[in-house]
Order: sequence, then structure tokens, then C-alpha cells
Amino acid sequence: MDIIELLIIILLSIFQSIFGIGLLLIGTPTFLLLGHNFFDVLNILLPFSIPISFLQVMYSKEVDPDFNKKILLYCITPLIFALFVLMEYENSINFILLTSFTIIFFSIINLSNFKNVIFNNHSNKRINISLIILGLIHGFTNLGGSFLTLICANLNKQKKLMRHNIASGYLILGTIQLLFINIFYKTLVISNLYYLYIPIVSFFVAQYFYNKINSQLFSKILNITILLYGIYIFLNNL
Repeated sequence: MDIIELLIIILLSIFQSIFGIGLLLIGTPTFLLLGHNFFDVLNILLPFSIPISFLQVMYSKEVDPDFNKKILLYCITPLIFALFVLMEYENSINFILLTSFTIIFFSIINLSNFKNVIFNNHSNKRINISLIILGLIHGFTNLGGSFLTLICANLNKQKKLMRHNIASGYLILGTIQLLFINIFYKTLVISNLYYLYIPIVSFFVAQYFYNKINSQLFSKILNITILLYGIYIFLNNL
């Protein structure tokens, strides 16, 4: 891993430590643009994303065990299905355009009132269907964080519980992805694991900034940043 890639990992580790997402959502198209293929990107980013999600879950005072159960029940099967499909058709997919479109689409929904039409806090059926779709999106693009944020924001408006649910969802999905990839497809580059101190240090450094952001600002900064980046990638790869 070169110095530019390490700097990207550091910045995105801090970003994810604050917002709950970032390493995969921003890192996936970024490392694709640097010339890595999709499954190599997963093997680079997941080992850094998982420790941050784990620390966020462990240090969270807000817990929602029902949400974790729903992730396991409704997301895992479609996630694995999508990964199997990608193994067969990887070379025929333009991942850069696919990921940029996914980022733009869900960022706009997150910033608009249309999300209130899609979700209903009292409808378990809608949430369950959304989690199935989440598994498919995350499997095909590694960008389920946009949709995961949308689901979590509509389940609970409180910043701490929202970040806990995002982190626990990412932890479960990321662990399954990493296991799948290294059983059926690629092998980890062991030398990359030498840098696993980065997400741990980033997590503790970022807590100061996280505590300064209120819930409304938290959501807006997150979605505006992701939307602008998605537009930039899309326009530069038409």
C-alpha cells in the first residue's frame, strides 16, 4: 500500500469514526479510480472498516438488539447471493459508474422529504423489505451505507442510536463480506494488516469532533459530503 492510499485510509477512518460510514462508501469508488478491481477493494477496505464499527458498537451506550437480529435475518442471504453473482459477472460491470450512481441516488433521497414516503416508522414490513434490498445493494456495490443510513435515520432520530445501528449493521455485513471473499475468491494481502492501528487511533481521535456535532447537522454534513463526491465521480467517468 503506497503513501497516497495510506493517507486516504487515515482520512476516511477519521470520517467513519465520526459519522459511522465513509471507508466503504467513499473508499470504494476512490480505490476503484486508483485502478484496483472490486474484490481487491473489499479486501483492502474491510479490515479497516470492521475495527471502527466494532469500537463504535462497544463504546455505544445506546443498544438496539432487535435491529441486529433483523440485519442477520433479512440482509445476509441477499448479500451472499449478490456476491456470488458478482463473481460470475465482475468483468462486465462498470463499477465506477455503478457506485457513483448509487451514492447520488441515496444521498438525494436522504436529503429530501421523499424518504418519508418510502418509510413508515410503524411498518415492520417496509423495514424488512428495505433490509433485503440493503443486502442486495451492499453485495453488488459495497455502498449499502447510503441506504443503511436512510433506514437507521427513519428508525430513530437520535444521533447516538443512529450511529450505533449504522455501526452494528456495517460490522455484521462487513464481517460476512470479508469471510465470503477470502473463502471463495481472493486472499488478504497480509502486509496491509500491519496498518490496523490506523482505524483504532482514528476512532479515539475522532470522538472529540463527534461530540461537537448535533443530530441535525450530523445528518446534513454526512449526506451533502457524499452527494458532492458521487456527482464528481459520475461526471468524471461519463
